[in-house]
Amino acid sequence: MTKALLKVEGLKTWFDTPEGTVRAVDGISFELRRGETLALLGESGCGKSISALSLLQLVPEPAGRIVAGRVMLGDQDVLAIPERDMRKIRGRRIAVIFQEPQTSLNPVLTIGTQIREALPEGFSDRRARERVVALLTSVGIADAERRYHEYPHQLSGGMKQRAMIAMALASEPDILIADEPTTALDVTIQAQILRLLKELQQKTGMAVLLITHDLGVVAEMADHVAVMYAGQIVESAPRKTFFAEPRHPYARKLFRSLPSRFKRGQALDAIPGSVPSLAQAFHGCRFAERCDQAWDLCRQKAPRWINKTESGVRCHLYDPDIPTTEAVAEAPSAPPSTKDAPPSPAGPANEVLLRMTDLKVHFPIHKGVFRRVVGHVKAVDGVSLEIGKGRTLALVGESGCGKTTVGKGILQLIRPTAGSVTFDGEELTALSERALRPMRRRFQVIFQDPYASLNPRMLVGDILEEGMRAQDLGGHPQDRAARTEALLRHVGLPAEARNRYPHEFSGGQRQRISIARALAVDPQLIVCDEPTSALDVSVQAQILNLLKQLQDELGLSYLFITHNLSVVEYLAHEVAVMYLGRIVEKGLVHEVLESPKHPYTQALLSAVPRIDTDTGRKVIRLEGDIPSPSNPPAGCHFHPRCPEATAACRESYPGPSRFSATHETCCHLYATGANTGKRD
Repeated sequence: MTKALLKVEGLKTWFDTPEGTVRAVDGISFELRRGETLALLGESGCGKSISALSLLQLVPEPAGRIVAGRVMLGDQDVLAIPERDMRKIRGRRIAVIFQEPQTSLNPVLTIGTQIREALPEGFSDRRARERVVALLTSVGIADAERRYHEYPHQLSGGMKQRAMIAMALASEPDILIADEPTTALDVTIQAQILRLLKELQQKTGMAVLLITHDLGVVAEMADHVAVMYAGQIVESAPRKTFFAEPRHPYARKLFRSLPSRFKRGQALDAIPGSVPSLAQAFHGCRFAERCDQAWDLCRQKAPRWINKTESGVRCHLYDPDIPTTEAVAEAPSAPPSTKDAPPSPAGPANEVLLRMTDLKVHFPIHKGVFRRVVGHVKAVDGVSLEIGKGRTLALVGESGCGKTTVGKGILQLIRPTAGSVTFDGEELTALSERALRPMRRRFQVIFQDPYASLNPRMLVGDILEEGMRAQDLGGHPQDRAARTEALLRHVGLPAEARNRYPHEFSGGQRQRISIARALAVDPQLIVCDEPTSALDVSVQAQILNLLKQLQDELGLSYLFITHNLSVVEYLAHEVAVMYLGRIVEKGLVHEVLESPKHPYTQALLSAVPRIDTDTGRKVIRLEGDIPSPSNPPAGCHFHPRCPEATAACRESYPGPSRFSATHETCCHLYATGANTGKRD
């Protein structure tokens, strides 16, 4: 076995807070070898990012402090190096890619200038410029000479992340720390970034510490996996061993929390509760309160680390010195099969609640002193969809394709430019603002970021009552208060939560408050705009279970806007795939996801990271980014990125081709033989 490039031993990083000492990192140890990718996996708040910052002595001061441990980079203890010498290591030998490139890049400096700052000393202006252009080209940014002079706001999300990677690679580091590098990206851009990291790693031999909570990304990228929980590593194993037989109860719970089409019609096995507060001294196992295999000893004595060749686990169940006769008997189980269990069929289509016909939302582009209209951004350009009562329609596609604008057009938060939106037989586009006001109680929205959408100055009870007062619902204040408490209990929160502020809750709890707020006015339709994209797998499972339960109990309809196709498989009845303002394919979930017709749908599905990585699946590579909706390509909008484009695709936009009463696509490949589903 090769010598470790980085060796972490007993690292502890604590924070002094008014609530007490927070043990964010409490004695972790791991090794990282040259050319290896180690995935640090776990829920938000478990200490993953603080561990990475500790390696570079970047812990926020004065509250944060590294109280114990060693970080050996070769033969050098990084934690014993003074700040002056640390500057030779940061960005030189160890580089970092942060989760959100928009907040990591300086908005007033060009991309070229920022990457030049990361270059080692000794470059002339000409050589530095050539080196930066070469770096931008190496990370797949087209027209690097022009991009060199552009600012961060002029780049798409995927391009900003690529620029961050170029900056991190500028000094050819030995180790790259990638902190959730693809969390906010679409599946196609995510596939590009992950492929790029793999290729660069093979060329340079650098080691990668990958911080993530996405099991699919871990399956695709990692050589070794370390699972972190409440400041400690609870399991460590080679990737194949980990995915074949996860050992720690927490790791097994993570696998069971994953949504898929094979779990349709049943509740996900969510992990109850949340990560415990680290501002306490633990005497037993930190997972005991959420573990269905815990017994008395787990709450009384902290488990020790049990080594087994290249693997290890921190659990009493595997300690040979402890009899487990009192433990809940359950053998370690592999991840749930994706082959044996048949998917439960979606129920029959019901009466249509909402119908969109040729919906268009165009935004004028103004120029000059007199604000002349010189063009339009065609965010939504002729969308026709239906949502049945008690049904879920998923709207999927890359960022910038117009999904959220469709949701706002339905809610009349943005007035459509053209087209029809009929809700329960009533034409919404023809109603005045005054006439719309009483209608708004019937359709509500859940936003992606609950922290940004909840007023931080209002108590939760006031937030929930605000909609009731606006719609003159609930009667007397005492009745509204009682209804508020009932709503909180309905979404799994205690009634006393009404007297607290949003910042006092976790991300999953805040999203539950957002759901309660939407339910406060008894809606029939809820537009869910990426409601689980920022959540951990376990919290996501809780929210999906709640949404499914509410739909079954109250007959709610959902428009579920997302780019997570696993969620679509589990929750939705129908799915529509959107590209550059238009629907390119739609149908029942099993029709579209099991037999995709449009090349864009096929590319989306192939790019989704899967935990069953040994299936030999082929990833369809989409080069470049989605074009600007202000200047869409002639013909089929997808043809510049389509691997199967023909001359006809460049000349005219294709009409719909039907494969069943519910499944259709807009693609020239099916211009004839549409009834048989065969291509020309």
